[in-house]
Amino acid sequence: MSNLVEQTRQYLNETPDDLETEFLNEVVSLRTGAIVVGLGKVKQYANKIDQEVAKLKRDASDLRKSSPEDAPSHIADALDAMGKLFYLQRKMQMYSALTAAATGLGVDKSNKILKKLERKR
Repeated sequence: MSNLVEQTRQYLNETPDDLETEFLNEVVSLRTGAIVVGLGKVKQYANKIDQEVAKLKRDASDLRKSSPEDAPSHIADALDAMGKLFYLQRKMQMYSALTAAATGLGVDKSNKILKKLERKR
């Protein structure tokens, strides 16, 4: 039992190659930062989409209640809101794709370094 404890202590006290560990930490930090920023932008555009959907619902309600003279104005407002929705949806999808791409950033290099460190131990 004491031999196992001693082996564990030696394993925990070993210091891996500092350059490789530093590189892994930088890659993980960059990847995490990119993911956080991407998710923040996705949330921002999702909130804007929610606002535009609410506006579009109001425009549709106003259109139902409007007189024939006011209808073109309400239709124009609804079409404007729909255009904004398409634009915001595109922006949100772009940031979603960038966030997904950031999750894979540097995975192959990190995996190689981790395997190398595991072999050394």
